[in-house]
Amino acid sequence: MKKRREARVKKSLLVDISRRGLDQMGVTVDVSPRGMCIATTQVIRKRSRLQILLAAGDDIHAVTGLVVWKRKREDARKEEAPVGLGIEIEKADPGYGRLISKMQQGSTFGARRSKLKTRANPAAGARRTKTGKKKQSTKIQEPDFE
Repeated sequence: MKKRREARVKKSLLVDISRRGLDQMGVTVDVSPRGMCIATTQVIRKRSRLQILLAAGDDIHAVTGLVVWKRKREDARKEEAPVGLGIEIEKADPGYGRLISKMQQGSTFGARRSKLKTRANPAAGARRTKTGKKKQSTKIQEPDFE
C-alpha cells in the first residue's frame, strides 16, 4: 500500500462537483494539499476529471481533480448509499494551499473561537452546606459569544 506524502486533515466542507456540465453536491471527509476524500450520493466513474468548488468560511476555492478510487457503502439503501470518492488534485487555486496549511496547523480559517466560561448549572440542583446555605454541585461549560 502506498504511503501518503502529506497528512490528511479530517474536515467536513461543502463541495460542488461538476463533470461535463452536471453538478452535484458533496462533503469532504478529509483533505490534503494533493488529494481529498469526498462523500456524495452519486457514483462517479474512476478516472473522471472533476471541477470542484470547495466552500470554507466565506471563501470558495476552485480545484480540478481526478477520481482515483471510489467506494460505495453497502449497508445503506440503494438511493441513500453514500459514495466515497478519492480525488487526486491536479490543479488548485493558491488559496486552497493556504487553507490546507492553516488547517494542518490547527487554525479555524476565519472562524472566531469562542471563549468558554464556567458557571453553575441551576438545573443540576443545589446542596445545602452545614450552615444552611445552598451550594451548587455541578458546573457546566457554556459558550461566551462576545
